[in-house]
Amino acid sequence: MALITEVQVQMSGYEAFHETRKRARRPADQVTYDRTVEAILCDLCAVELGPDNDSIHLPLSNKVLRSKSRYKGTALGKTLPAILDVMSAPEMDFVVVEKGHSTFKIVDDDLNVAFAGGRQTILKAGPKLLSRIERFGITRDDITHASEEEVLVLRSPKRHSNSIAEYQEYEDDETTFALRQQMTEINDWLSTADTTCNLPQVDPTHRRLRRIFNNSDFAQGGRLYGGFWQAMSSDERLEHILIEDDWCVELDYGQMSLLLLYAEAQAQDYVPVGDLYDLSEYGIPTECRKGIKKVMQAIINSPEIPRRLPKGSRKHFPSRINLRDILRAVEKKHPVIFPLMTSRIGMHLFRKESNILVDVLQTLRSEGIVALPVHDAVVVRDDKADKAGAVMKKVFREHTGITPNVSLG
Repeated sequence: MALITEVQVQMSGYEAFHETRKRARRPADQVTYDRTVEAILCDLCAVELGPDNDSIHLPLSNKVLRSKSRYKGTALGKTLPAILDVMSAPEMDFVVVEKGHSTFKIVDDDLNVAFAGGRQTILKAGPKLLSRIERFGITRDDITHASEEEVLVLRSPKRHSNSIAEYQEYEDDETTFALRQQMTEINDWLSTADTTCNLPQVDPTHRRLRRIFNNSDFAQGGRLYGGFWQAMSSDERLEHILIEDDWCVELDYGQMSLLLLYAEAQAQDYVPVGDLYDLSEYGIPTECRKGIKKVMQAIINSPEIPRRLPKGSRKHFPSRINLRDILRAVEKKHPVIFPLMTSRIGMHLFRKESNILVDVLQTLRSEGIVALPVHDAVVVRDDKADKAGAVMKKVFREHTGITPNVSLG
């Protein structure tokens, strides 16, 4: 990008004029320096051209900048503060820096202190960068994710139910190499797909997907996150996304988690006919289906059998029906898999679900069908729905021995 080259040349001139360096950088250090400058400029261009016209928030503490992590961005290195000093110098004016701060408090009579919060440093595009964006005609299409950005994220267990699981470092092995290769192929494919979105607050260039695994275990989780379409509602996707200049549809696997449980129990021949969420034979009206689904998902994904109805599900049941009635009906409807449902298997099912979705994407990619994944569904062009649905059924059957229902979302 010509903009980046111009800024790098001006920064080199600034360093030479002010004699900020006693000797030239080593080749490897120069590469890191150039990549850091490039990352800062691309991030600032992205937020300036994005729908929110926001700023960049980042830490400048030595603890962060000098630590090593596969999840750190290119720019978060120990040379970042010095680079920002040059880019924000009055003669340069490419970046506006609002420095953050840390606050500490005294915690005992010995005057020991502890971190009590603070504010990260804020970066905004400076006047010279704004003029270069206009002069060079930079658009969002000129900016892409760095190829080295980690696409396999491993999270540690949550400390409590309302906490956010932290990213965990890991050593690569044959499994992670293979998983990363899959994601690289999928991301390369989606990055060039003819896909647009006219919803104002959505950036259709945000297509890079990551697989996020849970509980410090690559056998748990693995769902795909990151595409611009995932934060949209189903109705918004169908109304605002075009694939190859045509309207799209959403194809969902029906009752996927329950079918995966039957496959896990090797009970493919015992799958009940019809709606697996229909408990009317056991006293729960069919009108309660939404609530029944919430309860079943809570059973599967909770560390123990729930003691109260999941949030938002009470309104779907008559007052005469309590959680005990529902659990009893579920056990009668699904006696073969009920022990598995209550065995903390939820994250393992997510791994199987995500494996299936990745295989579906790879198959559709090989057949030239653009598909945007949404956990247990894909968004495809309207006239590709039949073919994509057939692929989804085939892949699921190969993984489980069960032929699922695939319906329009």
